[in-house]
Amino acid sequence: MEQLEQLLLDALHPAVSLTPERLAAVTPEQWQAWLALARKQRVTSLLWRCLQRKGAATLLPDAVATELKAATKRTALLNLRRYGELRQLLNAAQKEQIPVVLLKGIYLADVVYENPGLREMNDIDLLVPIEALQRIADLLESLGYEPFQPVDPAVTLKVCHHLPPFIKKGYACFEIHWNLPNPGEAGYVEPDGFLQRAVAVRVAGGEALALSPEDLLLHLCFHTSFHHHFAFGLRPSCDIAHLIDHFDSRLDWRIVGERATAFGWQRGVYLALRLARELVGAKVPDAVLECLQPGAGEAAIVELARRQLFSDKLIASEITPSFAELATAQHLFEKIRIFWQRIFVSKEYLAAHYALPVDSPYLYLWYPRRVLSLLRRYRNRFWLMKGGDAQLGGIVTRKRDIVGWLEEKL
Repeated sequence: MEQLEQLLLDALHPAVSLTPERLAAVTPEQWQAWLALARKQRVTSLLWRCLQRKGAATLLPDAVATELKAATKRTALLNLRRYGELRQLLNAAQKEQIPVVLLKGIYLADVVYENPGLREMNDIDLLVPIEALQRIADLLESLGYEPFQPVDPAVTLKVCHHLPPFIKKGYACFEIHWNLPNPGEAGYVEPDGFLQRAVAVRVAGGEALALSPEDLLLHLCFHTSFHHHFAFGLRPSCDIAHLIDHFDSRLDWRIVGERATAFGWQRGVYLALRLARELVGAKVPDAVLECLQPGAGEAAIVELARRQLFSDKLIASEITPSFAELATAQHLFEKIRIFWQRIFVSKEYLAAHYALPVDSPYLYLWYPRRVLSLLRRYRNRFWLMKGGDAQLGGIVTRKRDIVGWLEEKL
């Protein structure tokens, strides 16, 4: 797998060439495993363009080339459908005079990658002012979207940085943010600055806003580091690399460094930028990494993040920092403390999680349900850990260490 991982990285890296001899040595079975790896990393569509630019597309086996071209076409068709749904919402929001800031995927695909077939995405992420949350939710419902669970913005504001997803099956899924970090989490900042610095853009044939280039780069780094702890695959690194290429001299690296430090995001931004540069050739200046570098001895955490990036994404995403801390705790008292904290969460968190009114007299009855839910969700993982499952143990230990490093001195 390490050879296939390196082949994937070299295919995505703009400065690395792929020789005919190297590609000819790959067996049919290895090609299929390589394609499966690319799918897990969510970069299959992008691969075809990268290989074309290297002049290596014609060196691939016909079946591999056909698969990559088909993936690009599928992604383009899905994204064009999402563009149509976004355009409807943007037009409705404009009539209501609601500012809408595009985040990540939908903006990157249209503006940064400049091709709807190159950037895969799961949903459409938007940022709106706090006071417009309910109005945007109402607009989405009027367009046929249904919330994953009942929406109460007053509760959401206390526990999460976005509303529950709004879904229209067969069309799109919208995730409406009021901020980038969650309330109370490491590196929390108020959303006002992001909204004030947003710039006007035209995407999917509609008028909208986008984060400033510096804020968008910081968001990509924060999302892959603090939110997903580098368990989201190669796609974030590719996003970072393409964003830097797109904005080039318009990107103010001094501002990136200053805001990363002021927000408390320094470690996550450093690690995300360093991985993007080392893995897929992102043009991050040496001076920027030197400015952001927390201190000596980062080689170990960089290697941990790289290994986590290539781990099983489904398992890694299911393992929360709390579970990682609980599963690796050495003493019974420490395990009890962690478990207790995860059971007796705030009423606001419980209300948001189970879609209940925060003032419901029955809310306390849901704490026992939470106990059973957590036991059902994690008992198998916990016993696998105790049984010495090497894959799971590695993912859990790396998550604990990465989270601990990111939050050090915050």
